[in-house]
Amino acid sequence: MHLAVFHMGFFYSGGGERTAINQVIELSKRGHKVTCFAPIVRPERSFPQLIRQIDVRGYLPTLPVTFPVPLREAASILASSALAPFLARKFSMFDAFICHGQPSTWIGYAISRILKKPYVCYMHQPTRFLYPRPVDLQVGWRVNPSLRVLNFLIASIGAPIAKKIDTMSVTEADALFANSYWTAKHIGISYGRTPIVCYPGVDNQFLHKSRIASSARDKAKPFILSTNRHYPQKKLEWLIQILDHVSSDFPDAKLLLTGSPTQYTNQLMRLCQELGLRQNVVFTGDVDEDELIKLYREAEVCAYAAPEEDLGLGPLEAGACRTPSVVWDYAGPAETVVDGITGFRARPYELSDFANKIKEIMSDRLTRERFGSNAFRYVSEKFTWQKHVSLLESKLEASI
Repeated sequence: MHLAVFHMGFFYSGGGERTAINQVIELSKRGHKVTCFAPIVRPERSFPQLIRQIDVRGYLPTLPVTFPVPLREAASILASSALAPFLARKFSMFDAFICHGQPSTWIGYAISRILKKPYVCYMHQPTRFLYPRPVDLQVGWRVNPSLRVLNFLIASIGAPIAKKIDTMSVTEADALFANSYWTAKHIGISYGRTPIVCYPGVDNQFLHKSRIASSARDKAKPFILSTNRHYPQKKLEWLIQILDHVSSDFPDAKLLLTGSPTQYTNQLMRLCQELGLRQNVVFTGDVDEDELIKLYREAEVCAYAAPEEDLGLGPLEAGACRTPSVVWDYAGPAETVVDGITGFRARPYELSDFANKIKEIMSDRLTRERFGSNAFRYVSEKFTWQKHVSLLESKLEASI
């Protein structure tokens, strides 16, 4: 098949971006010809090592990064959405389209109706500007000006029309997929159509490079790892407060926070200072794939405290590296950690219980190693790209 994968935009490194990139890679390995499209593509910001392995293009000609464009992401997304029906001829050679959420779902709908070709939707969440999580309402989109503008235009000004277009383009898809059962439930509530659950896989490099002896971890310098974006929705301040609890028993423990700094990072640094933890919290900045795997392998535990997440790849990547995780017993991450087997699920949102779960893992080397081995088996059996692509492929072939 000749396939086009549509995505919202590659301008930060998130689970949705990693999933779309890997879909292209894995479908290509099966002999399909696959091209990825997005309103805006910034390879240096979105998994540079991975994204350079695929053919990814913009819908429209783009100005050089050095050319100043205000609200570049928002402008690109709005222009691509508005012009979608006029772009159809550009995609006449493709057999089908895989659309990752809005505006890709609308673009796929518009093009497929003109070309009379199938499109499928792979949804990571209901459209959050129209169906915001409680945490979105609490903290807003202040870190990214483009997302803040889009939220204002869609949710405040154009909500009735936007909701109609959103619902139509989701419900009319030839097949509808969700990344977790949690997501599937909320898509059913929001759109009245139950999707097929199609878990993303874990990159093979995480699995292949995870064979490392436990003795390689430096027990004198234990650290907790978190790999979330620096957005207020991720509640990274909770992890710093959790570390404050943990440090009462493990004064040398460190918390490593990966990811590009944002204005929210300054807030986190101030909290570290207030709690006397500035030396215990390490802001690594962006790390490449090899360094990320190394950090996962050497961490005592992966802490994933973001609330209301639809899935969360962090615990899966950690498990592939034989590292247990602590997550909330709520939403998507509760599907990625088997409580008491591959890690722990803490009572939402009790920071002290989360901290106690971390301390239990850090206190017992045998428990930690058992959880890590179990996590590796669990992830390598259940969350594979082979399963993901086989399910996606079968529905695409049935639609053509």
